[in-house]
Amino acid sequence: MSNFDHVVYNSVMEFANHWHPQESSLEQPGGEVRIARESDAAGISRLLRTAEGSHVHVDWRLPVDWLGLPSFVVVPGPREESGGLISKFFSLPERLTACLAATADPLPAAWVRVAAVARSEETPGLLARMLDMVEPALRETAVSQLGWLVGQSWPNRWLPQLGFEMSNQIETYVKESFDLPPFQSPPDLCIRPARTSDFGQLAAMETAVFEPLWRLSGETLAIAQRDALCFDVAEWNGRLVGYQLSSSGPYSAHLVRLTIAKEAQGHGVGSALLAAAIRAYRRLGLRRVTLNTQVDNLTSQHLYQKFGFSATGEKLPIWTKTI
Repeated sequence: MSNFDHVVYNSVMEFANHWHPQESSLEQPGGEVRIARESDAAGISRLLRTAEGSHVHVDWRLPVDWLGLPSFVVVPGPREESGGLISKFFSLPERLTACLAATADPLPAAWVRVAAVARSEETPGLLARMLDMVEPALRETAVSQLGWLVGQSWPNRWLPQLGFEMSNQIETYVKESFDLPPFQSPPDLCIRPARTSDFGQLAAMETAVFEPLWRLSGETLAIAQRDALCFDVAEWNGRLVGYQLSSSGPYSAHLVRLTIAKEAQGHGVGSALLAAAIRAYRRLGLRRVTLNTQVDNLTSQHLYQKFGFSATGEKLPIWTKTI
């Protein structure tokens, strides 16, 4: 299971803990695209687990966190009916045939966070109908670009028809040992654990370094810290000049983020942060580390290869659409 699949699986299973399904039969046709409500949590969770095509890209959140937003929509399916005494006193949850959520954090770019279609033959029509409702809602909040990181191939054939273009790919790298190469740290560089008071500066660094689609907000970093394996910042001459954020999997670590301020790039800050992370993995008894990077990010690839990372050949497409 890839790191992306592992995150998707955990997100769906954690979301599923919020509800208890009830079995029933299908009879009447469903309704039109509408905004997802809190009462849809059960239906969305069931849809994500059973749909022929599903997608979850939540960045340390749960789909339930976005219920009620105009950019989270569902398509109700056929009405559910169940015989017996229970149905006379309790209404069954509405069965859903599709859902789609897109959110920005931070602006002006948004990601497709959740998507599912129950039956593959209905995919193009349902995706088009949901996007027709979601995109105006995103534009009203100043979103200008929508991205879709495709972890499973089911939507790929339809995305060009929906106005998306493949703009990049991310590739997975792996390191099976925790040995370190020779490297030179800048004088007076301090590596320390991240603090809550750092997040505003780190978010400003993200804005300065990355294109909008790839930025993380201070709010996201604060949420990520709760589940981080290790989260370190680099201070140099009294200024924050970089950070690394890592998560854990079974017997392994995943380097989620390594960001270096523009003025500090090329001075060994990235090497120092990466070395600190690898030492932490080693202390924790982990056996391997993975990371993802864009295929056109040659600077990052050079650093990772220097530290003994190898490309696995596993690549995921990034589709983008101007809205």
